[in-house]
Amino acid sequence: MSLKEQFDGLRLEDLEVRTGFKWSRYTGNGSGILPAWVADMDFPIAEPIQRVVRNLVEKSDLGYCEPPEIGDLPEIFGRRMEEQLGWTVEPERIRFLVNALQGLDLAVVLGAGKGEGVVIQTPIYPPFLEAVSGAGRRLVESPLRRGPERFEMDLDQLRATIDRDTRVFMLCNPHNPSGRVWSRSELEAVAELAIEHDLIVLADEIHNELVFPGHQHTVFETLGPEVKERTVTITSATKSFNLAGLELALLVFGSEKLKKRFDELPHFVLAHPGILGVEAARAAWSHGGPWLEEAVAYLDANRAFLTDFVNRRLPGIVHGPQEATYLYWLDCRELDLTMPASRFFLKRAKVALNDGAEFGPPGSPLGFERCTRLNFATSRAILEEILERMAAAVENA
Repeated sequence: MSLKEQFDGLRLEDLEVRTGFKWSRYTGNGSGILPAWVADMDFPIAEPIQRVVRNLVEKSDLGYCEPPEIGDLPEIFGRRMEEQLGWTVEPERIRFLVNALQGLDLAVVLGAGKGEGVVIQTPIYPPFLEAVSGAGRRLVESPLRRGPERFEMDLDQLRATIDRDTRVFMLCNPHNPSGRVWSRSELEAVAELAIEHDLIVLADEIHNELVFPGHQHTVFETLGPEVKERTVTITSATKSFNLAGLELALLVFGSEKLKKRFDELPHFVLAHPGILGVEAARAAWSHGGPWLEEAVAYLDANRAFLTDFVNRRLPGIVHGPQEATYLYWLDCRELDLTMPASRFFLKRAKVALNDGAEFGPPGSPLGFERCTRLNFATSRAILEEILERMAAAVENA
């Protein structure tokens, strides 16, 4: 059976018994709710990854990994990035973590002191906001603006917002939830500001292999030596290869100075990844390429279907165009709903989406609660059912 046939053949009865919380949160007691929220794909895992995990379990080989090098994994990651993105990553610049959220928290703590500023472009992946508030740092919010065709950085507002106590710029590229792949010129403008204001840039590039045809991911640290010196990049195999439960992420440090701050942390604060995450990442970066190509092609077709459907059946929703990721931001403010968008679709359509309010700071005047995020990494049949339910709910509101 081809991968496309496997993706098309997803069955609700199999998905509903999964213990990951994308499905388990909503599907008990015959709820009839279809989850389309948290960033897990419904697709079956690539066979090379399944094989290595099965082999470890069959051999009862679930002992400790040896940090920090974890065998040849840095070299394997480096080869993958060179082949896919033209990004040269020397093994000594890499440090492995349990997950990307750990990296976000550590980079904020190491880059800015109490009360100092951290720039975030909203709407944004909620853990960005949590990393700043949880560490007692000051949020420097720079909202993205909706241009004629897509989300854009408001560079004038950004320049006016950064002050002398701002220390860190948190960059999400590709951007979650807007789906933007920032152009080289946009990233160069950010780089110019970072150099001018002596900012550390935390570049979250975890979706860098989920880019659709016609778009090209630019690794931020590759924009020049001065940019590299102030950049910490965070990435992982977990999003591209659907491995969120087998946790492993990594930081790539652009300078020895930045890496030294990290290496001075107490050893066990860092919580190194376990053997399942390590071996799954090794299999993904070494042998998962064909699976990922098929997955991106399927996602691209789903993206096109979703875009066409919303244009035809939900014309009051502002959206797209989607350039990367399988997470689609839906601006429902023109629908004039009587409740937050995610609550409306959960109650009226039995579709579970992400609450848009979580993508901005509490009490934001930007109205993100009237937006929502939809995960379209599922079969075409399930996606169509999700969208039909949403359209019926709006039409009958």
